[in-house]
Amino acid sequence: MNPLKTVTKIIRSVLWVRRRQRQVESSFEKLQKTLGYRFRSIGILRQALTHKSSVAPEDTKGLFSNERLEFLGDAVLNCLVTEYLYLTYPDKSEGQLSKIKSLVVSRKILGEIAVSFNLGQYLIFGLSEEKSGGRSRLSTLSNAFEAVLGAVYLDGGLEAAKGILNLLLFKRIPEFLRDERNINYKSKILEIAQHDGFGIPKYVTIGTSGPDHAKEFKVRIEIAGITLGEGVGPNKKIAQQNAAQIATNNYSKEEMLSRLKGEGKNELVSD
Repeated sequence: MNPLKTVTKIIRSVLWVRRRQRQVESSFEKLQKTLGYRFRSIGILRQALTHKSSVAPEDTKGLFSNERLEFLGDAVLNCLVTEYLYLTYPDKSEGQLSKIKSLVVSRKILGEIAVSFNLGQYLIFGLSEEKSGGRSRLSTLSNAFEAVLGAVYLDGGLEAAKGILNLLLFKRIPEFLRDERNINYKSKILEIAQHDGFGIPKYVTIGTSGPDHAKEFKVRIEIAGITLGEGVGPNKKIAQQNAAQIATNNYSKEEMLSRLKGEGKNELVSD
C-alpha cells in the first residue's frame, strides 16, 4: 500500500470529523429545544453524539465515543419504562407488562423515536460510516438515543431523563401497541398452540433465493406436524415472523383437531 495514499486518507478522515463536529456544535441549540432540555455540560452531549467511527483507532475501549453513555442510557431507559408501565397499566399482569416493555425498548421503536426528531443529523461519524449510510441506520440511531438519554441522566438526573421519555416515547406507547407491524406473531402463535395443547411451533427453512447482498428466505411453520403458513423475508427471523403471522390468521383449533384425527389433509390452510 502506498504510504502517502494512506496518510492522505487519514488526514482527509480527520478533517471530515472536525468539520462535522463544528457543524453539530452549531446545531446544539436546536437539538436541546427539541429535547426540551438544556445541558449544563455541552461536552457530555457532544460525546453522546459521537459514533465510534469518528474517534481514533487506538480507542479500543470506546472511552471517547458514545458507547459508555449508551450502556448507561439503556439501564435508565429500562428503569423508567418499567416504572411507567407499572403505574399506567394496573390491570396488566407481569407477563403482559414484560411483553409491552420488550416492544417499547426494542431497537425498532427506539430507532423510530430517533427518526422522529431527526437525531441522525446531529451524529458525528467517521467518513466511512457516513458513506455507508450510518446516519439512517436504525440500530445506530437507537443506540444514539440511549446515549443521549444517558447524557441527560448524568447532566440533570432521573427526572430530567423522565422528561425526555414523557415528551418523545411514553405518549406514543398506545400507538405502538395498536400498530399491527409491532405484534410479535411468533410469541402469539406459540401461546395459542401451547394453550390448545399442540406444543411448540416448528419453523423450517424451505428455500433461499437472490444474490448474497439481497437474500430472500422462505420459511414454513408447522404446528403438530400440520403446515399453517409460509413466510418470506430478507433473513430467517423476519421470514419466521411473517410465517407466524399467516399461521395466526389461519389458525383454527377445530380444524387442527379434525386434521389430527385424519379427517382433513395435512396441507397449507387457505385464507
